[in-house]
Amino acid sequence: MTQIVWFKRDLRLEDHAALWHAAQSGTVLALYIFEPDYWQLDDTSQRQWAFTREALIDLNKQLKKIGGELICMSGDAVLRFNKLAESLTIQGVHSHEETGNLWTYSRDLKLKKLLKKSNIPWTEYPQNGVRRPHGSRDNWASHWNQWMTQAQYPKPEHIHFLAVNRNDDFLKPEQLPERVSCHLPDVANPQHGGRAAGLSVLSDFLNQRGEYYRGSISSPLTAETGCSRLSPYLALGCIGMRELVQAVRTRRRSAEGRWKASLSAFESRLWWHCHFIQKLEDQPDMEIHNLHPLTEQLNRPFDEAKFEAWKTGNTGWPMVDASMRYLIANGWVNFRMRAMLISIASYPLALPWQPVSRYLASLFTDYEPGIHYPQVQMQAGTTGINIPRMYNPILQAQRLDAKGLFVRRWVPELEHVSDQWIFEPWLMPRSLQEKSNCIIGKDYPTPLVDFAAATRQARADLKSVRDSEFFTTAQVIGEKHGSRKRSNNRHSSGKKKARSAGQMTLF
Repeated sequence: MTQIVWFKRDLRLEDHAALWHAAQSGTVLALYIFEPDYWQLDDTSQRQWAFTREALIDLNKQLKKIGGELICMSGDAVLRFNKLAESLTIQGVHSHEETGNLWTYSRDLKLKKLLKKSNIPWTEYPQNGVRRPHGSRDNWASHWNQWMTQAQYPKPEHIHFLAVNRNDDFLKPEQLPERVSCHLPDVANPQHGGRAAGLSVLSDFLNQRGEYYRGSISSPLTAETGCSRLSPYLALGCIGMRELVQAVRTRRRSAEGRWKASLSAFESRLWWHCHFIQKLEDQPDMEIHNLHPLTEQLNRPFDEAKFEAWKTGNTGWPMVDASMRYLIANGWVNFRMRAMLISIASYPLALPWQPVSRYLASLFTDYEPGIHYPQVQMQAGTTGINIPRMYNPILQAQRLDAKGLFVRRWVPELEHVSDQWIFEPWLMPRSLQEKSNCIIGKDYPTPLVDFAAATRQARADLKSVRDSEFFTTAQVIGEKHGSRKRSNNRHSSGKKKARSAGQMTLF
């Protein structure tokens, strides 16, 4: 009798409910399925696969230490399981509850039908405090805290693994493709996948970098080292959420001053992390449909020229272009810059959020669908329950890159432009353009639209759909998806600001 542990986005052995339960029940087959169709989707990319492949190789090393190995298959997961069911006596399938994109959701529904037809039980285990079925949001926060406080599943010291003869169907992780087709350049300075790499980043954050987390995560100048940089390891499950929360709490007990404040702020972000994943868990079609249906009326036709300029970092707004080019090169950018990129696409450029979201997802090595799609809709103003945030790229640059260091680094066309004009180079006199070796409209583009006029129009468009029906529907959406993290005192502006700040700084 074989128990299959299907590894997906949980590439570790520690606090692994599926592996622990399978090990108590019989002989274990540790399985990963490389799904080519998934890696052809618009929201996936080579940078994500490279990280995943490294994590799989690392996972196999961990399994070998306890007498096993990771068996990899390639192809359609439903067909692969059907073939396994024909050749093995499968007593059960174990995996984590995956809150993925619509493609993985559809795949799981198909697999449930197959396994049910084959009388094979499939048990899925919570991974990050997200609840399935969700129940009421009224007690979600206490549920999350209770789940994070529970003891972790022990790492198995020895498991009775199924002996498998390697063949064309059963592969080692190293035999999986090194590359998937992708329109993006390779990441210049990638984070490496796997638990070993993740633990190194975690140790560095909890013992060195984390002290200045609070106050360092908004500016792209400081965020690269100020942020935890744990997001890809959480997205692939190289480090478990409960494991991370407990490690942060343990470290905080001995912390003082700035350290204590930063660790408290970081744990708050972990709460928001799971809160947003719960949104997609509860409403998977959020990936393609506006959360508030009346926002479908917003005038946002697709414009290929604007989209191409935005996606390549050639909008004419230096801070926007620097952030996009940084993201393309690194596979990561801090949360405030992510939010700004979406805001610029949605409001002054008036692009539909769906192609914007798919492209950004492919750029993120740390792509987490449960955070990504709810956040995109929040920043695009289509949830109906969040205050629309229209980022001014000039003000953002002045506040977060006062001397233009980030802009000059990532928009070298502006390298010789003086501080006076660096964030609004289109206002620079022609003589200074020539002196700076940067002719606007030739060496660097003029802004795609007039920002002030375009944002006025965006506000008018939003206002036009906000009638009584809008707010009635918004109340229903809030009951389903609202965080409940708000003050009972509606006049307490301080708490309201704190709530907003939490949602704005997830990474």
